[in-house]
Amino acid sequence: SNSAEKSRTFLLHRALEVIRPDFNESTWKAFWLTVVEERNSTEVSEILNLSPSRVRNAKLRVLHRLREELGRL
Repeated sequence: SNSAEKSRTFLLHRALEVIRPDFNESTWKAFWLTVVEERNSTEVSEILNLSPSRVRNAKLRVLHRLREELGRL
C-alpha cells in the first residue's frame, strides 16, 4: 500500500541520515552515484578518480552499514 511505501521511504531516508557521518566524502559519493544514481563503477571511478574496485568496495561498505541501521530502526 501507499502508506507502507511512505514509511519504508521514511525509514530509508532516516537510516541514510544516521549513517552519513560514518563515511568520508569520496566513499559516500561512490555509494550515492552507483546505488542512487545507478551509474556503473567504471564511470564513477572516472568521476571520482578512484579505481573501480575502490568504488565497488565503498558501495558495499555503505550498503552493509545501511542494512545494519535498517535492522535497528
